[in-house]
Amino acid sequence: MTSTFHGLEVGKRSLYTQQAALTTAGHNIANANTPGYSRQRVNMQATSPITYPYQTGSTSSQLGTGVSVQSIERIRSEYLDGQYRERNSMLGSESMKLETMQQIESLSGEPGENGISASLDRFWSAWEDLASNPDSTAARSVVVGRAEELLDQAKSFNKGLTSLKDSLEKQEVAVQNQIGSISAQIESLNKQISKNGNANDLMDRRDLLKDQLSGLVSTADGEVVGGKLKGIQDSIQLTENMKNDLNEMFKTLISGKEATTTEGKVTGLNDLMESGYSLIRNADGTMQEGKPLFTSDGNEPFLEGTTINQAVKANPSTIGASSKNDAISNGDIASAISDLRNKTFTFKLAGSDDSITTNVNDYYSTLVTRLASSAQSSERTVSNHESVLQSIDNNRMSVSGVSLDEEMANLVQFQHAYNAAARYISTTDEILDVIINRMGV
Repeated sequence: MTSTFHGLEVGKRSLYTQQAALTTAGHNIANANTPGYSRQRVNMQATSPITYPYQTGSTSSQLGTGVSVQSIERIRSEYLDGQYRERNSMLGSESMKLETMQQIESLSGEPGENGISASLDRFWSAWEDLASNPDSTAARSVVVGRAEELLDQAKSFNKGLTSLKDSLEKQEVAVQNQIGSISAQIESLNKQISKNGNANDLMDRRDLLKDQLSGLVSTADGEVVGGKLKGIQDSIQLTENMKNDLNEMFKTLISGKEATTTEGKVTGLNDLMESGYSLIRNADGTMQEGKPLFTSDGNEPFLEGTTINQAVKANPSTIGASSKNDAISNGDIASAISDLRNKTFTFKLAGSDDSITTNVNDYYSTLVTRLASSAQSSERTVSNHESVLQSIDNNRMSVSGVSLDEEMANLVQFQHAYNAAARYISTTDEILDVIINRMGV
């Protein structure tokens, strides 16, 4: 049954509801440029009616009691959020790998005159010249100089790869700490949300953190499968593989390699030099055996413990270029070393079960070409991920973003409704004034 003050209650509910709508529109406008904010909407519903009996007859009807706020809804698409985070994870991983491959390319200096490929060509040419002029001290000095240049470039590349790997490992720790910090913040927000119910602003903050986290890591069955962390882990392995391949190449060139076939040991550069004879004569007039051009401490990585033999560097005449003790003008050993350029070795590719049989130059070219090809492919992949991610984000913003024009129109709409409710209360008050104050005796 209605009361005398039923009209005031209807008006009050209307004022409260329209005021909530106005406040929500103002909140949207205030956060139009807030990262991660989702626009909110007040959902209104009519309050439960009451029975209103007609004064004539026995029938009755339902009389409305006004309006109330059913919910303040956060406009968000879970599907688009999922798509965004999945793509963001891919981008985070691939971007990190691309950055690493570009750094390795820069360290290699390829293609160009300062790369190992060009140094290898100059090194082989120096041996060809020595084979043609085995008794030339100048040609021997050029061999030592070219060897030193080649080794310096290889050691520099190896050192750069080591530094890059160390840097990546530090980044891995930093990213893991960042992941832990964001996860802790999300957990804290989860607790607050569970206590406060439909906490729209807290859920926005949580979703923003989830977006950030997706760029850092994504997991499946407890394994890291995406994000920057995955990219760093893959980059560490990529750098380590490149370093291992580089060291294996020079170890094979200098020290030779045990063949897996019945051919036995494949002779390396040092062994050939020691099998020849130098320009230095013994007391009995015979020629001294040649000395190795490189010395190694036997530790791994090979390049870190390898240097130019100081005895050869001090006196290039100790190079064994001749295969005959009594013929210093014989250049068979120098020619054989020069032919190592075309000698095939079987190299195992680090990080896989694959191997490749080729010469040293082509093997190094394969490493560099494979890296360049992977970098180009990764660059296209990153570009594609960025394009798709931007498209998804644009779709998310069309759903969740604040439109100032729309909110201004809402302000006018809710203001008119609020003013009308206020006018209704004033009218009801005037009616009650007549009943209460003017109908007395």
